[in-house]
Amino acid sequence: MKIRSVLSAAVVSLPLLAAACSSSGGAQPMMCYGANPVASEVNDYTFMSTFALPPVTVKSMANLTFDWGSLTMDFLKHPLSATADVNTVTVLIFGPGVPLSSLAPKLNSDSLSATDVYASPPPSIMPSGGQTTAMLYDFTLNGTAIPMAMFNSYFDPTVLTPDKYSFMVAAASGTTIGQGFRMLQTFQLDASSSNTMIKLTNDSTQLSYSANLHSLTITGVPGGTAALTLDWSAMVAAGAKNGLGATFKDGYVTNAIVGHYTETPAELEAKFLDLNLIAKPGEYYTAALTSSTMLDFSTLKDMSSGAPFPGIDSTGTWLLGLICGNCRNPAPWYMTILKPCMM
Repeated sequence: MKIRSVLSAAVVSLPLLAAACSSSGGAQPMMCYGANPVASEVNDYTFMSTFALPPVTVKSMANLTFDWGSLTMDFLKHPLSATADVNTVTVLIFGPGVPLSSLAPKLNSDSLSATDVYASPPPSIMPSGGQTTAMLYDFTLNGTAIPMAMFNSYFDPTVLTPDKYSFMVAAASGTTIGQGFRMLQTFQLDASSSNTMIKLTNDSTQLSYSANLHSLTITGVPGGTAALTLDWSAMVAAGAKNGLGATFKDGYVTNAIVGHYTETPAELEAKFLDLNLIAKPGEYYTAALTSSTMLDFSTLKDMSSGAPFPGIDSTGTWLLGLICGNCRNPAPWYMTILKPCMM
């Protein structure tokens, strides 16, 4: 699936006060915004991903067994402990209007919405004591037991027909339902099947991707100061596209990151899903947003030490990312390169 080019006509115009700092000699272009840049499509990266979600066929209206004990890595190929890192297992039913054939494309574009989830909150279980298997009828709704008849109504393919609904089990880190997904396994219901086992493996979700950081226009800001903001309300108002090609909606961006790297943008493209692991020690700053459309850089703290963000310098590569914490695709909605720039 091809995401639109970052060089296409921007939905949101560059601010009138922005000045071109560099655009000659083949260098990546940069716009100087001052301390309060406004997010724009021309400053955003592009991301293309392909999720492959091979399903398992299981017996309908049965007490299914879910087994995640063989997991050693997540779908980003990061190490994963089946006992220490899997804190929540959730069964997700999508539809109506989200058959299995539509599920992966919606994951790719991060266009799954809360209205696409049929049962909310979804049935879940929080493993304890090294637990790596669970029976479907032991799953709860926020701790409340679910009657077997209700389970059977959810898992009856004559009611939730495969042309309109799809089923997935997600192993996640953390205890917030719907977040922290590490591995996904889709499944299909069939009354004629005798299989009642759904096993999550390292190949349950297959992800390939490409990221483009080299075609964006760099965001120039004053160096050496944390007194910066980024405002993306204009992108929301205009229905602009995020880096994944979907509409930039209000309220979806929940977190921000700023990381400092020794690698060039081209080198970072090849390591894109490891950005939280390869930042310079003590220079990966995060913030939970208090505004749905603005980041105050002074709220950023280093993820390991808690040290405050001091501002950027001219060394290496500085990346700013806006994260949708409740989305299934882990890629940022917005990512740009920051460089010191004087107006």
